[in-house]
Amino acid sequence: MNRPTKICALALALSLAPAAAIVDDARSFAIEAALPVLDAKPPEGKAPFVIRDAWWKGDAVVKKPKIFRHQLFKRNEYWFWAASDDTSATISIAIYDSTGKLVKPEKRFSKGYTAGVKVVPEVTGTYFIRVVVESASSDRAHWAVVYGYR
Repeated sequence: MNRPTKICALALALSLAPAAAIVDDARSFAIEAALPVLDAKPPEGKAPFVIRDAWWKGDAVVKKPKIFRHQLFKRNEYWFWAASDDTSATISIAIYDSTGKLVKPEKRFSKGYTAGVKVVPEVTGTYFIRVVVESASSDRAHWAVVYGYR
């Protein structure tokens, strides 16, 4: 086989190969839940919320909390949005300080398979994000959390 024929054969083989794209539905649903906040006009003198590239995901047994830590900074405002890819699930999210005390949310919502919480930390430090799949169509459910700040 000459060189042009080899290149054409390779191109044909690659075009017939299955695509290797992966979509995380739970993450997509969490981002959709964030859109009203991200699209809202910020108050006078405040920056808009910016969603971060960092995100968390997992598989959870229903009613068994998943807890992970994250650094938050005083004077910033944070929104955390959680979602499950099981649209019949219900999910909750809460933020705790380094001593395990629940951080009082400025705002929160829970709408079936999505939930969100807005916090303004009083001190810079390590905080704990707690996600619970409260109910689902099976005994396990996939979840994801995205966050934004300003």
